[in-house]
Amino acid sequence: MGQGIREEALRLGFTAAGIASAAALHNRRHEMAEWLQRGFAGPLGYMQQFFSRQQRFLDSFPEARSILVLASDYGAFTQPAPDPALPAGRIARYALSRDYHKVLRRRLKKLETWIRHETGKEVRFRKTVDTSPVQERALAEAAGLGFFGKNTCLIRPKGGSFFFLCTLITDLEMDPEDPPGKNWNCGSCTLCIEACPTGALAEPYRLDASLCISSLTIEHRGTVPPELRPALGDWIFGCDICQEVCPYNRTKSPPPAEDFPSALTETMPLSDILQCRTQGQFEALFSGTPLTRPGREGLVRNAAIAAGNLRETRLLPELAECLLNDSSPLVRSHAAWALEQIGGPEAARILQQAGLQTTP
Repeated sequence: MGQGIREEALRLGFTAAGIASAAALHNRRHEMAEWLQRGFAGPLGYMQQFFSRQQRFLDSFPEARSILVLASDYGAFTQPAPDPALPAGRIARYALSRDYHKVLRRRLKKLETWIRHETGKEVRFRKTVDTSPVQERALAEAAGLGFFGKNTCLIRPKGGSFFFLCTLITDLEMDPEDPPGKNWNCGSCTLCIEACPTGALAEPYRLDASLCISSLTIEHRGTVPPELRPALGDWIFGCDICQEVCPYNRTKSPPPAEDFPSALTETMPLSDILQCRTQGQFEALFSGTPLTRPGREGLVRNAAIAAGNLRETRLLPELAECLLNDSSPLVRSHAAWALEQIGGPEAARILQQAGLQTTP
């Protein structure tokens, strides 16, 4: 039965599928507790609540026997390249599609229907697509899909780490996969640790989310610490650096399945974001994409930081509008910082118009 389910999962567009025992729901829980205790959650404050909800989630489905873990590649979305003449900010690859949660849930629903039809039983399921309090990476490891890398991503030896994970937890008995082989590991490689601009990989296999560019640009809701802003470079939503340098990602990823339409390019003109003065303008640009997650203020804040790091004089008019007319103190303060980084007479004039002193 397990082989037939895997074949159907691949037909539906998933890249890989594996089976774990329901006992795997408890895997690595102690590691997560230690991670939280060490304060590595940073802006991911919801992770403590996530951890607390895990036991309630498990108690709500005591009949669970097996877990089908599914991967779906996102590493090669195709879109026309943006105009290289426009100052642009970078977006993590996973965010280039329409909302992946909806796509994966639709596939899971189809797989549920198929399993019930094939078994002739009223099988019970619980779907998870990274919003339920389960550790999908730990389940994927138990299901034989890959191993934990030093960058904390799950890595498939022949498929890299640019993929989504989701699961079907079920009361159907299925034979679990063998655990990953011992030769699946990072060895002595530390490229991801060395490449991280902010030092967020505090040690192998441990991520300090308070320093992670992804966390800072997506989950962090307030002021980005000034000492970290230069390290953000031109990233405006997420970061792929620790995955881009990983040797397991050297093989070019196949394009995602047809039900994963791309919605954005890997870079986006900063002027488009900086000109989002209202919520309506923001939603017109990004509704239906992951870029709504940090909200208008957060994304414009990120664009201002990128503009400052790029020293982009062409963005002085947009930054002036942000500083002088934006309703958000968060946006205004980061626009002022960007103008200070760009420097020059025009930037100084704008800062003085706002009643701010420029650094000699």
